[in-house]
Amino acid sequence: MIQGCPSPVGAAGSMRARLLFLSAILFLSLGVACSGHKSADASAPGTPPAITAAPTSASTVTGRPVTFTVTATGAATLSYQWAKDGQSILGAISSSFTLFQPRVEDAGAYTVTITNPNGTVTSGIATLTVTAAVMFPAPVGLAYDASGNLFVSDMNDHTIWKMDATNHKTLLAGTSGLAGSADGQGAVARFSHPGGLAIDPAGNLLVADTGNHTIRRIAPDGTVTTLAGAAGLPGTTDGPGAQARFNAPFGLAVDATGGAYIADTQNHTIRYLAADGTVSTYAGKAGAPGLVDGTATTAQFNQPNGIALAPNGTLYVADYGNSCIRAIAPGAIVTRLAGQAGTYGFADGNGLSAAKFNSPVGIALDAAGVLWVADTQNHAIRRIGTDGTVSTLAGTGGSAGNADGTGTAALFYRPCGIAITPAGNLAVADTANHLLRTVTPAGIATTFLMP
Repeated sequence: MIQGCPSPVGAAGSMRARLLFLSAILFLSLGVACSGHKSADASAPGTPPAITAAPTSASTVTGRPVTFTVTATGAATLSYQWAKDGQSILGAISSSFTLFQPRVEDAGAYTVTITNPNGTVTSGIATLTVTAAVMFPAPVGLAYDASGNLFVSDMNDHTIWKMDATNHKTLLAGTSGLAGSADGQGAVARFSHPGGLAIDPAGNLLVADTGNHTIRRIAPDGTVTTLAGAAGLPGTTDGPGAQARFNAPFGLAVDATGGAYIADTQNHTIRYLAADGTVSTYAGKAGAPGLVDGTATTAQFNQPNGIALAPNGTLYVADYGNSCIRAIAPGAIVTRLAGQAGTYGFADGNGLSAAKFNSPVGIALDAAGVLWVADTQNHAIRRIGTDGTVSTLAGTGGSAGNADGTGTAALFYRPCGIAITPAGNLAVADTANHLLRTVTPAGIATTFLMP
């Protein structure tokens, strides 16, 4: 046998091995080509659309945005068409569909049809439920009377409303959408951008008629009279009611004598309207915005808004322009209670050294001495404990939205008014969301619903 040449037996075995190897490769190739386990490209040419995440049913309240979304695969380009109760919705042609201001009549069955050149698929039904909420164009002032009725001032509608314990609302005074200044009963009366509200000891409702620069009174039968100021004539004059002048008054707080403290916002002062109708300046320097602690007119404010009066005579002020909370002790002694001087922001902690607010408007005091603040531009409800510590009850600082929930899951949009409910919860005028909300001491926020 010549060295280097294979034997005949060896050659035959090698040939058989090669044939077996080629057969295996061919088998594997055929197996891959024919088996159902090949990895499919869901967007390959010729692939029809397929829904991988269908739209789901949702519940909302009137005015609260809701979004339906679908996820699909298929060859490009996919086109979408949303429908309600089988009828196509004009312009609803993307993978998501949002109702920004849902109404009760928007409730129904929603589907989406997805199409490409290779086919069409329609989703299952996503049901939308819409519950009617109590809505206003721009609610700002809130006040409860001894019977548990809630009064609401609507700044943009120029009206004052009354809501009973079942959330049934009736127009107390003014005419929707008509600004003006007129005394009279019910719809005969006119207001201009009314702001803060307060109940006096006789059960009358006091109104800071901000746009008219006046203080008004509404009797239980809806009769409106002007107590102080002159419509359309801003000024700083103290004196008898008709001679006194204000400049965009907003906050109100009534004492046991029937006298009213007034946050005279654009005068940067706190005024006092005595029961006999005489107006005087209690604290602050007219026409001189600033942040200065001191006594009476040596102190300075910057656009004071909401005010709350404690049983011991201390007055608390949401100093809007300074993003601070101020306290005025008896004797008109003004100090800073919480917030950083002239520095807006969002921070919890010690009121004087750490906490920050952003343009607070509403303030309320509960029976335990805790202050609650509608921190308007932070879109949050804040708490100031009796030790001065600030915490956030509901909302996320700086994040506007519209959602019920607990703590940071609840979202607000420029809340302005705040009041303590008869049950010890908070009523909040969620102004830019056009809603009223309830917030419990545990931070659970819900929306006032129509009866």
